[in-house]
Amino acid sequence: MPKTQRFELQIRPDQLAAARKAAQARGFVSVSAYLRTLLDDDMRQSQQHEQLETTVASSLDRVSKEVRRLHNANQALFALTDSLVRLFLTCTPEPPPEALDATKRRAKLRYDRFMLSVAQNMTGDSGSALLDVLKGESDA
Repeated sequence: MPKTQRFELQIRPDQLAAARKAAQARGFVSVSAYLRTLLDDDMRQSQQHEQLETTVASSLDRVSKEVRRLHNANQALFALTDSLVRLFLTCTPEPPPEALDATKRRAKLRYDRFMLSVAQNMTGDSGSALLDVLKGESDA
């Protein structure tokens, strides 16, 4: 049994001339060898594209799951904040009108200390960014 099988391909004369010219320019001994190489390369690229598509699809799936997880965490954080605000507003009386200005000033100082503490406990660039924002607010 021969290593190769015969296969006939009908192409236009201009295509055959272009194939002969390209085969000769690239150093192939025949047009058949050139076409076999083109076919092998095309099949290899097709397999590589399928592998790449699989890799991209799995990456997108992982990113999608991570975004969903972050969205759920964000919703939980919002619900917690909402509950805390409702509890605070229910249990904390408003100061009398004559003490309102002094109370606001004390609250601003306490808030600034709290935010500074938050920024110092944060890691990475977000902590330094928050410190920069707080320094900008105190300058204003």
